[in-house]
Amino acid sequence: MLTIKIEEIPDEGLNLEWVEEKDSISTYLKNFSNIDFEFESPMKSKMKIVKAGKSLLLKGDVVATLRLQCGRCLKEFSYPISTHFDLNFYSIKDFSFPEELELSEEDMEMNFYEGGEIHLSEIAFEQVFLEIPYKPLCHEDCKGLCPFCGQDLNLSSCDCIKESFNSSFSILKKLIKS
Repeated sequence: MLTIKIEEIPDEGLNLEWVEEKDSISTYLKNFSNIDFEFESPMKSKMKIVKAGKSLLLKGDVVATLRLQCGRCLKEFSYPISTHFDLNFYSIKDFSFPEELELSEEDMEMNFYEGGEIHLSEIAFEQVFLEIPYKPLCHEDCKGLCPFCGQDLNLSSCDCIKESFNSSFSILKKLIKS
């Protein structure tokens, strides 16, 4: 896991490239309770860090391939990720916050570091996590599983009787037709 001390960043900035291997990724992910995916490839990261007054500007790219489970048919599939990010980091000691504060849109884009160092690997992982879809699909037209027999409808249809669903609003259809 790559960490950099703020004092080690030269005035002209710092360009870094590194690879997180699958073993170190697995070790890192054990700290999370609800991880339902795996890294299929190492995570490759590039980052430029520049001091800008009291803030740090981080620009970077992260590339990885994940193994996700389809939200419809439950099959595992490869999901390539390639993301670019621009982040501003500020030292938490330079800010004092009231107990309750309504955040503006600008405040929501602020990131903080503490203790004179930044954990670059964690920032890269965060960018990967942000790219994972809420409901991953193996392909856009995935038909999923039959809710009655469990047949994968992408492979073949089943003989289950499909019941039509009638809601209490179905009577409104009659009004439209008349």
